[in-house]
Amino acid sequence: MTSGCAFIRLGKAEYTVTAGNGFFIPFDCLHAVTIMPGSTYNKVEFSQRLTTPICREAGFFRMTPLISAVSIELNKWLKMDKEVSLEGESGNLLRVLADQVAKLKVNSKSTSPSLSGHHQLCLTSLLKGDKVTDSKAIEEIAKYTGFSVKEIESCVLMREALKLSRSGRKIPQIAESLNTTPELLSSLAIPVLGEAL
Repeated sequence: MTSGCAFIRLGKAEYTVTAGNGFFIPFDCLHAVTIMPGSTYNKVEFSQRLTTPICREAGFFRMTPLISAVSIELNKWLKMDKEVSLEGESGNLLRVLADQVAKLKVNSKSTSPSLSGHHQLCLTSLLKGDKVTDSKAIEEIAKYTGFSVKEIESCVLMREALKLSRSGRKIPQIAESLNTTPELLSSLAIPVLGEAL
């Protein structure tokens, strides 16, 4: 993550990835990603046909100066509309990145490494759609994620609404299921999802 915050669900756990942190997800790992509005990140996908051994576990990894520098350079190529291929300079950068990924040591013991246990539980509740009233936890969650609890609640609400809309439900049915109003869902769709529901 270069700015903002993302939530990555693996099974029943939801990991909070904040600016400056990396998270690795192997090929065959079922997951869901929620990126908070306005957040920016770099994503590198490796082919399953890659012959170089790479990390087989999901989890947080330390952004080394080399990984950061290679990501920045690859981003520059993409912004200049240059083709990124396995040949030439971009290929060299991709091989360096693959070498670094082969050495990754990931950690998935904590879902939000910089939050205390109680505040992690509060964030987990928030991501499940529950209300959090502990003012100290609200303050710490906002400081950690860079987003207010209201912004996270809105994002979680729209994530659930999007899931329901993909199953064919209409806005009034979705609003009823989520115990909210159709007007609120419609007003949050563009700012949170970037498109109408």
